[in-house]
Amino acid sequence: MNIRYLALAFLLSAGLLAAACSDDASRGASDAPIIEDRGTAELTWWGQAMFTLVATDGTRVVFDPYSEIGYLVPTAEELAADVMTASHEHPDHNNVALAGDATVLRGLVDGDWADFDETFGDTRIFSIESFHDSSNGQERGLSTIFVIETGGIRIAHMGDYGESEMTGDQLDELGAIDVLLIPVGGVFTIDAAGATAIVEQIGPRVVIPMHYGTTALSIGLEPVDAFLEGKNARELGNSTVGFDVDALPAPGSAEIWVLDPAGG
Repeated sequence: MNIRYLALAFLLSAGLLAAACSDDASRGASDAPIIEDRGTAELTWWGQAMFTLVATDGTRVVFDPYSEIGYLVPTAEELAADVMTASHEHPDHNNVALAGDATVLRGLVDGDWADFDETFGDTRIFSIESFHDSSNGQERGLSTIFVIETGGIRIAHMGDYGESEMTGDQLDELGAIDVLLIPVGGVFTIDAAGATAIVEQIGPRVVIPMHYGTTALSIGLEPVDAFLEGKNARELGNSTVGFDVDALPAPGSAEIWVLDPAGG
C-alpha cells in the first residue's frame, strides 16, 4: 500500500473523508485527492438537476429541487437550506415548497430572466441568462445558469441548458469554472454530444453530469453512458463529494466525476 492510500485510509477512519473511490472504479482519473480535511465544500446529488452544496462557510444551497419524478423527495427539514435556486419553472426544477425558511432565488420571474448577484456569508451566487433549446427559447423557453463562488472554488450549475454552443458573453460571465454541473441526457436539454461540446468550450477542472436517465427516474431521458464514452471519467459510488480548490485536477482537465443519486 503506497503513501497515498495510507493517507486516505487514515482520513476515512477519522471520519473526514466525504467520498472516495478505488482504482477499480477509476477510468484514467488523475491522482489528485478528491477530498481534503480542510476547507472543503461538499456537494450532494439528489437526482435530475437537484444538488445540495454546503459551502466552505457552511451556507447550504439547494439547486433545482424536483417534485414527484421517481426520486425520493427529501423534506425541507432534511435539506435545511439557507438558499434555494430554481433555474426555470418546470416541476422537476422548481419545488420551492422544500425551501422552508430559505431565501429562494428564481432564475425566471414573470417569464423573463431575473438577473441577480447575491452574497450569503462568504458565498456569492449570480445568474447568467440561457435558453432551454437551440432556437432562442422558441421551443422550451428560458433557463438560467447559476454560478457559485465559495472558498476559492467557482461552480456552475447549468440548469436545463439547451443551446448548441456557449455565446461569448456567457463564457465571459462564467469565467474560469472549477466544477461544472451539466445536463447530458438529451430530449429536453443538450445530449451527450452537445454536453461534450459545451465542456470543451468551458474547460472546467471537474465535470459532474446531471439530468440523465436512471432506473429511478420516471422521465424518459438518455443514460449517462454515451457522455462518458472515451472520456477521463471516475465513478465515485457515492452521492456526496467534497472538494478543495488546491486538491482539484488542473484547470481544463475536465475530469468527470459520476455520482449516485441520493434520491434513488
